[in-house]
Amino acid sequence: MVLNHERLSQSPHAFQNLTGMSTAEFQELYQALHPIYQRRRLERLSRRPRQRAIGGGRSPALELEDQLLMTLIWLRLELTSEALGLLFGVNKSTVSRNTRTVLACMQELGIRVEHRSSFPRRGRRLEDVVRDYPDLRPFVEAIQPHV
Repeated sequence: MVLNHERLSQSPHAFQNLTGMSTAEFQELYQALHPIYQRRRLERLSRRPRQRAIGGGRSPALELEDQLLMTLIWLRLELTSEALGLLFGVNKSTVSRNTRTVLACMQELGIRVEHRSSFPRRGRRLEDVVRDYPDLRPFVEAIQPHV
């Protein structure tokens, strides 16, 4: 079982605890972020000659909702990129790329994000975070039963 917006939003208390915001606040942020993300994505895809038309090729591993969720959890819990990757079922390079993109969109929106690094290279281990945030335990136990 991987962590995603759909699953976590079914437990509003856990959602608030892990992201620092309610599901309604998350949806407001998502709605404000979505057009910025789409514009930046289109600009990126239009920059160089492409072999495929825009929209061709592989789809992103995570939709914007899950990318935003992952970024908010990283900002709140300071997990490593490997730990986030395990939780969301993606590679640590995907975690870094997605969090950088979402942070840039948030900054363009005027949200000041202060964190010790620009993306999750270092951080807390899953075991430590589960101790402090028990709402995360079911997701962690699904991928690492011994935690």
